[in-house]
Amino acid sequence: MPADDHPFDALEHQLHMENLSVSPVAENLLVLASDLPVEWPFNKIVEWLRKGNLAADSQERIRLMLDTCKLEIRKHDEEMMKLRDSLDAEHRQAREELLPGLLLDAARKAESTRAKERVKRIGLILANAVTESTPTDADEIEEMMRVAVELSDRDIEFLRELLRVQGSNLQSKDHIPRFEAHQSWEQGWWRSSINPEIDSVFSKLESYGLVARIPPPNNLNISADFQNRYVLLKKGARFATLIREAATSEA
Repeated sequence: MPADDHPFDALEHQLHMENLSVSPVAENLLVLASDLPVEWPFNKIVEWLRKGNLAADSQERIRLMLDTCKLEIRKHDEEMMKLRDSLDAEHRQAREELLPGLLLDAARKAESTRAKERVKRIGLILANAVTESTPTDADEIEEMMRVAVELSDRDIEFLRELLRVQGSNLQSKDHIPRFEAHQSWEQGWWRSSINPEIDSVFSKLESYGLVARIPPPNNLNISADFQNRYVLLKKGARFATLIREAATSEA
């Protein structure tokens, strides 16, 4: 498919039309910073702002998101051509009208996100939403991008491990039964260890609706010291799918 006809190019053009390359945050912060004391270290901050570094950082993060998204979409060129040809005019137009708004939301989230890996995950979510054959749920994708901004690499590591040990149980079910979830928990790299970090990470994942804490066994003594166990939810499996990179096909 010629580069000019690639579906992602139209989305990127829409982004440029919105003029997101110049962040109003950068402009407003420079104006406000002019009232700061000139003594160290504020003088260095104002100098840094005047050089346009904040705006440059914002552009760099947006570009990283776009490059990640474009690279991922180009892995699916053949599928995208089939998808385009399979849709009738009404559904094709609906998809075309939906995606620019998602791109703009992704750009705004990327602009305000510090960690590069989180920025890349925003791009992956957008790319996977674009390449799916099923209709795109804009509200869901926006929510998934919001979660991607909040989760650290360590959080993702724990989620992916839970997906490894419990994900197959969700392929044919809407939820994992309590007993299965409790038994499969120890198949994770944490085994049966008691570790405060486990609760810290999984409590955070639970707050975003990706996992849920499993009620302790009924016969557990109240004085016993035990590690809380968690079960993967459909939303957690879905999120992990959306941030997954497709394998590059070899010629």
